[in-house]
Amino acid sequence: MSFPPLADGAARDEAWWRQVAAFYPAPPDAIVNLEHGYFGAMASPVHAAFEQAVRYTNEQLSPFVRGEFTRTHVDILRQRVAALIHAQPHEILLTRSGTESMQVLITQYHGLASGDTVLWSNLDYPAMRTAMRWLAQRRGVTSTQVQLSLPISDDEIIARYAQAMRLAVKPKLLLLSQVTPANGQQLPLQDIMALAREHGIDVLLDSAHALGQVDVDVHAMGVDFAGFNLHKWLGAPAGLGAVYIRASQLHKIEPHYGDDDYPLDDIRSRLHMGMPPIGAILAAPAALDFHARLGGTPAKNERLAWLRNYWVSRAAQLPGVRMLSPLDARRGTALVAFAVDGMSARELQQALLQRFGVFTVQRNIGDADVVRATVAITTTTGELDRLVAALTVLSSEATT
Repeated sequence: MSFPPLADGAARDEAWWRQVAAFYPAPPDAIVNLEHGYFGAMASPVHAAFEQAVRYTNEQLSPFVRGEFTRTHVDILRQRVAALIHAQPHEILLTRSGTESMQVLITQYHGLASGDTVLWSNLDYPAMRTAMRWLAQRRGVTSTQVQLSLPISDDEIIARYAQAMRLAVKPKLLLLSQVTPANGQQLPLQDIMALAREHGIDVLLDSAHALGQVDVDVHAMGVDFAGFNLHKWLGAPAGLGAVYIRASQLHKIEPHYGDDDYPLDDIRSRLHMGMPPIGAILAAPAALDFHARLGGTPAKNERLAWLRNYWVSRAAQLPGVRMLSPLDARRGTALVAFAVDGMSARELQQALLQRFGVFTVQRNIGDADVVRATVAITTTTGELDRLVAALTVLSSEATT
């Protein structure tokens, strides 16, 4: 199968994206999957590379894994990830997920003392919120939640973070999501990070839902610590992530359980992975190649924004439907949270699935739950029409 040609300056129109969709597995007939935020499908070249990697590793076993793989292939991927986020290869640590990446940064950050304050928000990923609360038990710090209600504007977000930093006693550490996992909102990153610098606060950036669909340039953003995965918006095999630590800040993250396989000044001492995800690491360069052939992050961002607006612009007009993500595509992403008056999030998620065959996901935002729908570059307008039709029925029933 040849890749769809695109002349210089030509638009990536619907016909072009339909050709791209042919590189992905056909969706099942019974279910419309609008939960692409968990992980993305591999394109056929990536799938083929992954299958070949698994076969080759199964044949070659330890001589390959302890030799060429460790000496060469791991560093190849570190170089590719570094180039993608404008970092240096020695600042990249491979992990198995975005969650593991952020847990390395949160639990191994050693610049905390009893009485310090760490900050996080109810819109951060649940496992990260748990880890930030855990710091209170293990480090004797005050773990403080920044309460953000939905929907919420940039100005209000900045005001809430500013107030939390101002009121905190000895603020030291901030967990910050570049793209919030509950509703896909792009936070006003530079403004919040500027506030953090004024208070001497280190920021741990969760970019799990950013890499691949919005710009990530760690140096331009002034980021010292960040966590990523490669299986959401880059299309790598599931089970692969990365940590970025600015070289000058590596001393602030402790070695993993005292690991001494690598020197103290080597980022690889910050996670003793044991058996790595060999097949995923070997196939990931094919995913990065395919990502680039599509036009990279700018092309994906444009496509996802168009699909998002296609359904959100209509659903937002339905009586009783509340959109809990920014309507402005510049602040939103592929992930959209919503609610229907008179229905709990669980009731809404189950009704969409059982009555209309539309698969979404329920997400917790601290004191409440929301329903989230997430498009992929291969999502069709017909699938989104089905979601809007379902919401039209459900909102009408709930308000009568």
